[in-house]
Parts: sequence; structure tokens; C-alpha cells
Amino acid sequence: MNKNTYRADIDGMRAIAVLSVMLYHLNADWLPGGFIGVDIFFVISGFVVTGALVNSHATTLLNFIADFYANRLARIMPALIVMLCVTALLATLFIPRAWLSELSERTALFAFLGLSNWVMQHHNDAYFAPRAEFNPYTHTWSLGVEEQFYLVVPMLIFLWIHNYRAVQQSQQHWWVISFFFLLCGASFIGCLYATQTYPTAAFYFFGFRFWELGLGSLLYLVSLNRTTATASRLVCTIQNILPWLGVLLLILTFLFAQADQFPWPWAVPAVLGSLFIIGGVKTNNQSPIRRFFATSFLVWIGKRSYSFYLWHWPIYVLLRWTTGLHTLPLQITALAGTFVIAMFSYRYVETPLRHHVHITRWHPLLRITFFVTLTALGWWLAQYLFTNSIYYSFSTVTRHSSDWHSSNHMPYTNPAERRCQVKLQHYFVGGGQEFRYVPQDCRYQASFRNLHVLGDSHAMAYLPIFEQFSAETGTNISVYAFTSCSFIDFRRPVFDQADDCNKFIQTIVQQILDTAHEGDFVFLPSLRIERFGDQWSTLERDVFISMYNPEAMKLRLLAMEDAKQLIQLFTDKKLQIVFEAPKPIFKAPPFRCADWFNRHNPICIGNNQQPRIELERLRQPIMASMYEIVDKFSSVSIWNPFPLLCPDAVCYAFKDKRPLFFDGDHLSAYGNTVLYPSFKIHFEKLL
Repeated sequence: MNKNTYRADIDGMRAIAVLSVMLYHLNADWLPGGFIGVDIFFVISGFVVTGALVNSHATTLLNFIADFYANRLARIMPALIVMLCVTALLATLFIPRAWLSELSERTALFAFLGLSNWVMQHHNDAYFAPRAEFNPYTHTWSLGVEEQFYLVVPMLIFLWIHNYRAVQQSQQHWWVISFFFLLCGASFIGCLYATQTYPTAAFYFFGFRFWELGLGSLLYLVSLNRTTATASRLVCTIQNILPWLGVLLLILTFLFAQADQFPWPWAVPAVLGSLFIIGGVKTNNQSPIRRFFATSFLVWIGKRSYSFYLWHWPIYVLLRWTTGLHTLPLQITALAGTFVIAMFSYRYVETPLRHHVHITRWHPLLRITFFVTLTALGWWLAQYLFTNSIYYSFSTVTRHSSDWHSSNHMPYTNPAERRCQVKLQHYFVGGGQEFRYVPQDCRYQASFRNLHVLGDSHAMAYLPIFEQFSAETGTNISVYAFTSCSFIDFRRPVFDQADDCNKFIQTIVQQILDTAHEGDFVFLPSLRIERFGDQWSTLERDVFISMYNPEAMKLRLLAMEDAKQLIQLFTDKKLQIVFEAPKPIFKAPPFRCADWFNRHNPICIGNNQQPRIELERLRQPIMASMYEIVDKFSSVSIWNPFPLLCPDAVCYAFKDKRPLFFDGDHLSAYGNTVLYPSFKIHFEKLL
């Protein structure tokens, strides 16, 4: 068995990989395919880890496995634990609780276990999606893939070594390599299929990424006994050309890789390029390409690449949440911060525990126990911070969550006004959700009819109002909601939306028609005007042009005919329909601009206020459409929350320093308490 020797050029490849990832995460326009640095890491990891296993001195399976995991834990866990705990503390202090940060804590806790990629793939949190960009632990998905690879590869390599020695290096040991190759082939085929059908799983799932690490392992195994002394001139020529071809493939991928076509096909040139540059165990280290990668600067970066990778992402994300990461000075600050903290981590965390003179002498099982214990303590600390964030956070959104978050219940209620206890039932219907409020143990029989609610996420923002209304009146309320799936928004025909949205609307309309009784109410809240921005960015468009251009006006005419047909279905059933008039909207999400450390973020345009005259102009076409419907159908009315939320010439997202809105257009919990009396009065008048 040949002893593996240190390859400086591989450390240089690590440097290129981590620098490309850091640049891409800082500004994707600088290096569009920089994310393939992770794929380079995968190939390197497969090659290097296989070398470490092949050169193990252990003679029994137990010692072989124990020694490998002891070394891997020493390599990975100390720096990872410190990063996760420090980031958990900073995230607790500075990141408000919101949909945009909803998966962060779960991702962190699973990262301690090497399973953060599972969290993200099961929540369809695509790597290139906004929520992933605001999750300070997103980058740990790749560590999860590698750690899951470590559960498979030691057994395969042990079988290879055992067979290799038993047959005295004859060709019979190739059955293990063949099996390894079949696993890689199956993984690759699965990746190819999943990229088109399950893109999130294709990106995060270990099974669809196994082939990248597996090919690195195979390169080591098949090249272990390859000799260059007897190679033909043609073979030598090819071997000299491959590193150049590898660099060319990486450059093309860095420049032209597309996120929506990844891993297939763009991971292929990244992986092949990495394999060509590595070359194998016995390769020509005097190749100009490999000598370039072996330069002192790249080797220095490469040796610290793990710390750079661990720390760059949480630093970037914390800046996105606070000051922003939009200017060159801030980007330089992010790079400088990454450099300083990574150096500290490498010098005082990663290296000492990995090479500690006493720890390295411990029995492998004792070392495993030690690092598992450290991991458990880190997990407990992170869990404690997340659970008690209300006591430590600097964010008003977290500290005063009852004002901000619209939960299933109304905050600040008076028990004396609530006639009934209310049971909440939750179902998944037609691809969307149903929240059913069922009054129980009422003090006396109420006379209200049933209330059916159909809309998008703005319907869910009214859940506190619905719960309070059910408790005070004894009304059965069914709330049907599908995010980004509006119903009769008057901007376009109802079924001119995504297929899953159309399916939901068809299902719910039919369900309401089948279950509603004469005189029941149908309440229709939805976003009906063009929004200024999302939770993560300001949209680069003129909302007034979007509402008033000729195409928009043409679509509104079609939408009106569509709306009349749908309303007719409800009126034939003798149901009463209530439209929600458009509420104020804002250019910035208040939850991201409510604190001293984030209100100067570039997303915080407009200072949480908006001229009323502009918003009236923006919603005027929708109000005109609603009034036309009211004139045609006597059982249709409009509930208008706008004057309550904007009584003056300037609309504010806050009232008495308390939030009326959570983001740019969704109500806060406090906003629900402000609107509830008007909502109740409107429905009482209809009776």
C-alpha cells in the first residue's frame, strides 16, 4: 500500500473553491458560477478522505471506523460548534422573528447533527431563494452532505482494503470499485432526473450529490497503483493536457453556470474539471497548473479554507439583516471581518483541538465521546438562546411579538366580551390551507350565520379578527387561504394564475357552494394592488405604470367579466359577499426597519410612511371595479379598512409606536385589534 503524500496543489484548489464561494455570496454578478466552489470541495473531500482511509493502520473494522470518525470529528466539529453558537447568539440579538427567518433556528439545531440539508430540502427552501439568503446557517448544508458521505464511504473502503490485501493486489479487488461506480451512476441519474422534477432535493439531498464525492474517491482508488514510468507517450500527453482542460472547464463554469440548471448540467464540468486537475495519486506535480495551485499564497488560504467557509456566510447574512451589504465599503467590511474571525478560528479553535498533543493520544472511542459531548453542549446552548430570545434580543419584533405576529388568536382580549370558547381546526385543502374556528361552550345561542373566507396570505393575516369574531358571536368561520393566490383581485381573470392556485380556487369555490347555507357570508380579502416590494428587496418597477398601463386596463376588463360570473354563483346560492377594500401598502417592511441597528438598511425606504394621495390613486381602479360589482349585485358590500389605518394625509405603518403592519402590506397583530371593531360593526349591519 502506498503512503499518501501531502499535495500542496490540492490546498490551492481549496483556496480557489472558497474564494469563489465568498465572491459569489458577496455579489453574484462578480462571479455568476461561484457557487460551484462547493462542488470542487466535494471532489477534493472524496479524494482526500479516501486517501486517509486507505492509509489507515487499523487492522479491525471497529478500530478502522473509530479512528476515522475520531479524526473527522476533530477536524469538523470544534470550529463548527463555535461558529454555530456565536452565530446563534448574534442572530438572537439582531435577527427578528419572521417568515424570512422562520427556518434559521431549525437549520442551526440540525446543523449540529449534520442534517441541515434535510431541513432545507423538506421545506423547499431553494439555495438561490430569498429565505435561504437570510438564513445564517444555509451554508452548513454542504457539511451535512459530506458528513452523510462519511457514513457510507468507510465501510466501502474497508471492504476494498480487505479484498485488496487478500488477493495480493490482483484484479479481483475491482468488484468493490465496480460497486462504488454503480452507486455513483445511480446518484448521477437521480440527480439528472431530480433537477427537473424536484430541484430543491436535487440540490440538497445527499443521494443526489453522492456522485460528486464518490468520483473523488474513485479517482483515488483507480489511480493508486498507476505508474507513470511505463506509460506510453500518448498517455503522458493526455495526462499533461488534462489539468489545462480542467482549468478551462472550471473557468467556463464560473462564468456561465446557471442557477436554474443546477446540479444538472452545470455540476458536471465543475466535477470533471476538479478531477482533471487533481489527476490522481501518482501524478505529475510539475505540471504548470499544479505548480500554480501550489503557490504559497493559495496554499495559505487553502489551509484555512474551512474557517473561511464557516464564517463568511453568517457575517454576510448578519450584515444583510442590519446595515445591508449593498455598497463596496460594506462588502470590504464583510471580507475583512471574515478574514479576522476566520484567522482567529483557525488559530485558536480549529488547529489546537485537532492537533492537541494529549487529545491525539486518547483512544479513538474516548475522542469520539469528547467531541460528541462538545456537540451536545453546543446544541443545548443554541437551543437555550433560541427558546429565550425574548429576553436577549435587541429586536422589538422579537421582544414584543404579541404586537407584531398575527397568530391564530386575538391578543389583548377581554374575557367578558367572549361568549364562547373557540376551537381551532387546521386542514390542508386543495393544495392550500383551511383554518376552521368552531365556537364551543357558548353562554347563550348566537344568531350569526356561518362565515366563509377565501383569499391569499392576507386572509391569514386576519386570523386574530376571525378568532375574536367567532368567540364574541358564536359564528362558525372557515378560512381558506393559499399564499400568493388571490381571489377576484380585479387585476386579471381569476384563473389566470398558476395551476396549483387555479386548482385551489376551483376546489374551494365548489366546497363553499356545497356546504354554505342561505344567508351565509363570504368574505374575500386579497392583495389587489401592486406592491412596492417584498420582505427581502424593493421591486424595481413603477407600481403606478403597472396599474395604469393599457395592458393592465385590458386585463381589468376581462377580470370584471370573470368576477361577475363567479359572484353570480354565490348570489344564486343566496350568500352575502363582502369584499375587503385595498389597505395601505408601504415601500419597506416595518419588521426589518423598526430598530436602531437596521433602520438605515437600504430596504428601509420611505421611513415607514406613505402619502395618502398616492395610495388612493393606486387603489382607485380597484375601488371602481368593486363599486361596479356592488351596483350590479345587491348582496355584495365593501368593508373598507383604509380610513382606520390611514386617517390623515400621510399613512404610517405605526400607531402610537406600535406596528399596524408586519411587512409592507400584511397586518400585524396590533393592526387586527385596531380594525376589529369596524369589522364586527360591518357584519352586524348586514344582519
